[in-house]
Amino acid sequence: MSSARILLPLLCASLLSACSPTTPLFIAQITTNEVVEYKTLKNNRMLAAIEDEGDLLTYSAQAIRDAKSEQAERLYLSGYHDAKLSSEVRAIALYQIGLLYMNRFNEQRDDNQALNYFYQVLNQFPASRAAARAEARIALIRARANKPLHKTSRELLAHWQPNQQFDLYKPSLDPDMTLLSRRAVLKNRVGEAEELYLLALSDSGIAAEIKQKALYQLGLMHLASDNRNANRDQAIDYLRRLLAEYPQSELKAKAARHLDQALNRGTL
Repeated sequence: MSSARILLPLLCASLLSACSPTTPLFIAQITTNEVVEYKTLKNNRMLAAIEDEGDLLTYSAQAIRDAKSEQAERLYLSGYHDAKLSSEVRAIALYQIGLLYMNRFNEQRDDNQALNYFYQVLNQFPASRAAARAEARIALIRARANKPLHKTSRELLAHWQPNQQFDLYKPSLDPDMTLLSRRAVLKNRVGEAEELYLLALSDSGIAAEIKQKALYQLGLMHLASDNRNANRDQAIDYLRRLLAEYPQSELKAKAARHLDQALNRGTL
């Protein structure tokens, strides 16, 4: 498997249009209303999982939605075993598996499995950015274990209500923004998402295709009207870098359009 395919989900480079819910073939045997209800349930599960854990990457949230934790685990492990990648990126791969298995809305939740991966991050990558986060998640799992009542993911989802201040599909958000970028803007965590995208740019083992998309997402986040700390100059720098370093990029036309709008905005 190519490094690009491994790291595409790892760094949330896929566009939001790839996040629409899938429908298993057996759904064709039930009524239309039931199909709609099933799709809503799957979407709600993903949104609830994201609200419950802000560090989940797009691919991880999709795996929870579609009950494909083991498949996601295998893909992340491919990234972890890739010696060409930096220790920071490999640590993130293990960290994401831990987040998958500890999420309360995951029907395949396994706290012991999650703990194993978090401890692996601490033991193998103690100086990584993911290490401190893994340590915090270990403490959270331990605290949960001491609670007398434990609801299943379905029970939790049945009583879950979406946060009205956290609409991932707000019309004001650029349609090309990934879930990671959208959540970062709405949760005022752009700095953290920026750090993750910059890891992609600095890692020599990551494909140019992903670096292009990382630069594009950085530009979109800093231009977003919902970003409380929007930075037009920073966005312009990222978009110019994309056009200069990757002149043949499939994102060239879109990046140029956003750059032109940003430059014109500054002259009004």
